[in-house]
Amino acid sequence: MASHIVGYPHMGPKRELKFALESFWDKKSSAEDLQKVADDLKSFIWKQMSDAGIKYIPSNTFAYYDQVLDTTAMLGVVPFLFRIVWREKNRLN
Repeated sequence: MASHIVGYPHMGPKRELKFALESFWDKKSSAEDLQKVADDLKSFIWKQMSDAGIKYIPSNTFAYYDQVLDTTAMLGVVPFLFRIVWREKNRLN
């Protein structure tokens, strides 16, 4: 029997991604360090699902922080007010 799951917790079994994000936000680590943790975690999760016998491993389930926000941006459905704030912030930087 083939198995499938809709998603999988993305923070890691010991919340590795959470701690890597906080370290990055506090400027205690680099973007490359954060990317390495994320890549290692994705590989670990995919291997864990495969080893568990899940035949149809879901894709695009990883998010650094907020999966709903990522999907909103991906689909281009960011509310108008937030688009204005984002443009203004980026123009000032």
